[in-house]
Amino acid sequence: MIKLKDNSIIKGLFKSKRNKVIFIVILVALLLLTLFLSNKKVDNVIEGENANYQTLMENKLSDILSSVEGAGKVKVIISLKSGMETVLATEKTTTETKDGFITVEKPIIVNGKTIITKELYPEVNGVIIVSKGAKNIVVYNKLQQATISLFNIKASQIEILTMK
Repeated sequence: MIKLKDNSIIKGLFKSKRNKVIFIVILVALLLLTLFLSNKKVDNVIEGENANYQTLMENKLSDILSSVEGAGKVKVIISLKSGMETVLATEKTTTETKDGFITVEKPIIVNGKTIITKELYPEVNGVIIVSKGAKNIVVYNKLQQATISLFNIKASQIEILTMK
């Protein structure tokens, strides 16, 4: 084991601005790594929430479209652009140095849990609708228009097929 008679080595490391910045970056990286590892369980829950959200939306859309006159039995598949996004509460700390300012942003943690400010549900990328009554053009148009209105998507993102 090496014994230091004085702190000259440690003091020498922090003399230059570059070494101070590197030290701060390493600390922030370690903090983020710690948060990432502690939130692995949260990621698995979020993936499950995405699947639940997609299934819920498919079931709701199937139910409402099957109640359209002439539609008959309806099945729906929804494609999502991405997963659910979670926005964390953060705090910024700005430190003045000789050469300027250094700003560090880190998540706010209360009782060991990160604070979530909002959750953004994923956008719909496309919809496939299979309906017994889709061969009727009036029913086809009603199914298409209802889906366009609900998800604010283009007609080209919707495929409507006739069920056998």
